Parts: sequence; structure tokens; C-alpha cells
Amino acid sequence: MALKQILEKILFVNKYENICSEYNDFDNSLRGNNKKLYIDIIERLGYETEYISNGSFFRIKQNDVLLHLVLKDGLVEPLLYVMKNGDAVYPRGRFDAIAEEIRNGFRDKYTIPFYTSESDLEGILKEVFSIYEDVKREVENELS
Repeated sequence: MALKQILEKILFVNKYENICSEYNDFDNSLRGNNKKLYIDIIERLGYETEYISNGSFFRIKQNDVLLHLVLKDGLVEPLLYVMKNGDAVYPRGRFDAIAEEIRNGFRDKYTIPFYTSESDLEGILKEVFSIYEDVKREVENELS
């Protein structure tokens, strides 16, 4: 599977860069850990999730495309894994690391988005889920 080409086709780097540019207020990020709020927002956006306590992340899995979300202390750390025959296809992992694989130097300016309010968090997750849906659609198209 040519995942890198799929990510380029859906403009993964540009979309993630836009999220990081818009939500970058680290100094005023919302501190703390509110799992109930995170689950409420994820479910309100139409996704079922499972909290993986030993890794402290939320997992959304649809078909062979997994989205992991580390949500705490005002940060959103999204991770993407596309599975084929039980193995994760490369590139994989944190969105910023994937973006760096596609565009060298990405991490010099961007890493992860920060939220200062529940509204910011919901906005970030909407955009992350939009990328996730694009990846799922293109992976399914390639496999069919």
C-alpha cells in the first residue's frame, strides 16, 4: 500500500499544518485531564472510542485504520496507524512525524496543537477526524 502517496493526495501535511497554526497557544492551554469531557466530545462528533489506560490514549478504530488520541494538559497528540496483514504501514505514528516524512522540516515549525477551551478541543478534533475520514476513504478505495 502506498500510504505516503495517499497522504500526499489528501493534502495531509497542509491540513495538519493548518490545525497546528490555528491552535498554538501553549501558554494558555487548558491544564488537567478530563476523560469524561474527552469521551463526550468524541462521541458527540460521532465516534466510538476506547480508553487504553496503560498508554493513556483514546483509540478509534474503523476497519484497518486506527486513530489514537493523547488528550491532556491542553494538548492533542494524534497518531495514525493503517494496518495491513496485522502490521502498521509506514509512515505511521504521530501526525507531526508523518508530516515530517512527507515534508522535511515540518517539525522545525509545528508539532502538536494546543487547546485553551472545550470549544478549541472540539475544533481540533473535528479537523483531526476530517483527516482520519480522508485517509479511511482513500485506503478503502485502494483496497477495493
